[in-house]
Amino acid sequence: MDLLKILDTKPVPAIVDARILSASDNTSGDYWLPTPMCLYQKELTDQIVSLHYSDILRYFETKDYKDDVVIHSMETMCLNSGYVATHPYLLIDHHLPKSLITKDIPGNLAETSGKFTVLRDLIDLVQEYETNTAIVCRPGRTMDLLEALLLANKVNIKRYDGHSIKPKQKFKNFSCTCHLFPSQDLDLSRYPIEINSQFDMLICLDTSMDTNASDIQKILQHSRDPKSNEFRAPIVRLIAINSVDHCQLFFGKLHGKNSREFLESVTAAVVVLRDRVGTLPPDLRPIYAQKVRYLMDWLENPSIPWPLPDLYAIKKYTPMDVEKSLLTEVHYSQIEDELEAAFSTGKKRVRAKWEKNNVKAVEAKSFYDVKRLKNDYSTNPIKQDMGRITGIANYVVMSNNYHLSTGIITHKLIQSIGQTYLYLKLQRDQIAFYENLNDLQERRKDFYQNEKTAIEKKFNDVNSRKLENVNSSKALESSNQAKMEAIEIKEKELDDLLEILAGDRDKYQNMKELFSKCGDLENEISKEERLSSSKEMEREYMEKEINRATKAVQEMEIEIKAKTLEADELQKQMLRATRNMNHQKDEVLERIMNLRSQISSESSNYSELESKLGMVTEKLNKMQTSRVRLANGKSGAGRRVK
Repeated sequence: MDLLKILDTKPVPAIVDARILSASDNTSGDYWLPTPMCLYQKELTDQIVSLHYSDILRYFETKDYKDDVVIHSMETMCLNSGYVATHPYLLIDHHLPKSLITKDIPGNLAETSGKFTVLRDLIDLVQEYETNTAIVCRPGRTMDLLEALLLANKVNIKRYDGHSIKPKQKFKNFSCTCHLFPSQDLDLSRYPIEINSQFDMLICLDTSMDTNASDIQKILQHSRDPKSNEFRAPIVRLIAINSVDHCQLFFGKLHGKNSREFLESVTAAVVVLRDRVGTLPPDLRPIYAQKVRYLMDWLENPSIPWPLPDLYAIKKYTPMDVEKSLLTEVHYSQIEDELEAAFSTGKKRVRAKWEKNNVKAVEAKSFYDVKRLKNDYSTNPIKQDMGRITGIANYVVMSNNYHLSTGIITHKLIQSIGQTYLYLKLQRDQIAFYENLNDLQERRKDFYQNEKTAIEKKFNDVNSRKLENVNSSKALESSNQAKMEAIEIKEKELDDLLEILAGDRDKYQNMKELFSKCGDLENEISKEERLSSSKEMEREYMEKEINRATKAVQEMEIEIKAKTLEADELQKQMLRATRNMNHQKDEVLERIMNLRSQISSESSNYSELESKLGMVTEKLNKMQTSRVRLANGKSGAGRRVK
């Protein structure tokens, strides 16, 4: 049945009652309000997981992993995912507007964050009453964005961190006041609460906030009777569904926040649920389509049970689920309902203008996207068991408890296949090596045989030399022994003679002294002989030196005589040259005297001629010039001078 032909326009969802929603009877005062996420937030969440792809796989390989770098990477991924779940501008700087006080900023902030959209709708309901609403969020940029969002509402804004994006704003006395508190470094002694009435509600944007902290308890119990049933203000936590906020709140009840089980469970859920992050269940979508007006009754009377159902529990995912999810490509669509997508894209007569700008409907997945993780994706036409085909089923089961019976090609299985192929390649290389080992062994055998022959030859030579040395040493030892025995005999004879001399003192009284003197004289004689021999050698050396000096003196005398004769000859030549020079000097002087006399005579003649020339010039100057008419040269007649 084609609903598009029956319905002319898109059906408007109606608010259903609490029985259909299966609302819980929760009156604890701490309530979870699920929020959706826009398309940009979903895509950023998937990109954050993709950036930590390798660290996620390393983190889930073993349960006793203690690498601080990988743990820090997982914590960073969860922190950045939390920023994006609140608002993308907390992580992406280049989209942050330069000014947060312009009129279009609140609408832009609400469009780019599902949590801010729900908060805006909630404040639109609260601002109609005279209330004091506390809002807790992360300090810094989050509080700036929150203040910018609230500027579009008719509420008074009071910040408790000493900052404001619009410090010089005009005072407007609205009935509703929003008090913005930081979730970290809150100091109520420095920034005390300035109202006397109680807070009607505390809205929490930061899910990591500890509600048992003393400052938070002061806010919840401000101006309230501690003995009454409503001794604390109700808490409404805005939680992006299936996001890291949802995972941390759920697993925080099961494990300690500093334990490995908590980080592992949250990380696995963030990775696996990234294809469903921010997607509301179908029964809750009408509530947000009507801008959460379904909560109006609870806002007027917070003592009644929470009208929404409790958020569903999150499954504890295994490392195999994480690897399977990482190998799956995620696609998002702005329109989550197929019927709504059909009406948004189909050509209908009645349609608002804003519906024409909706994003295209979800396209059907291709065959490759559906089968890419299954055995159907592999080349297996007869559908045999993958364990039998790959041959590594036993290895996988024994080592890491990965089973091929599920038919999922995971990252670990791909890695195991690669390791098996490398092992087979190594075995083939070893077989080829052993097949070609005979030539290498023969070469090594020849080499070692040659080395053995050379070493044996050296050993025989050394052994023969050793025998010769032993024999020579024995001969020397025997000769030395004979000499020592002879010396001992001589010493014994000497001692006997000395005893005889000592016994016959009267007869041989001076014999011992004479014997000792004789020995001393022999020593002196040998000493003098050595001295005389050295003197003789010195005498011979001096005679040779004297003869050499005599020959040198004779040669020098001969050379001196030759030099003397040469000097006399040179002196004679110098005397002759001197006499010739003197003679030439006299001739030159004589010629100089003759030239001087000629010069004087010539100068007198010159002066005489000069005087005559002057007289002639004077006479010529005094003579008158004759006027004679010269004949025409063309006629050919003229006066000739003979």
